[in-house]
Amino acid sequence: MFSSVLTVAVPVAAELSTATSTIQEYNQDGSPLGSPGITGFLVTMVLGIVIILLGLDLTRRQRRLRYRVDYAKAREAELHGETAGKNSQSRVESTAQPDRNTVQGGVSGSSRRAEKR
Repeated sequence: MFSSVLTVAVPVAAELSTATSTIQEYNQDGSPLGSPGITGFLVTMVLGIVIILLGLDLTRRQRRLRYRVDYAKAREAELHGETAGKNSQSRVESTAQPDRNTVQGGVSGSSRRAEKR
């Protein structure tokens, strides 16, 4: 039974395979039907290039933003450091000034700084 089915099926399958391979339909650009062809390749290539360029732009913007944040933090630390430095320097001057100023005529350091402003 199995051999009789094979004897009938094999010639039919061979006939179908030769018939489908000889009948080939093509797109207008000459590529086989079902293939995206040159148009599909070009569209895919353009999309790939656009995605790569967008990725490069994104990394450039992220780098610029990181530099801005670092600069702002450094600026803020510098400003706070200067005010802290001035405060500590004025404290040192205020403790050292009265001794020197009293010898020079009794003017305190804080009133002398007010006169300079």
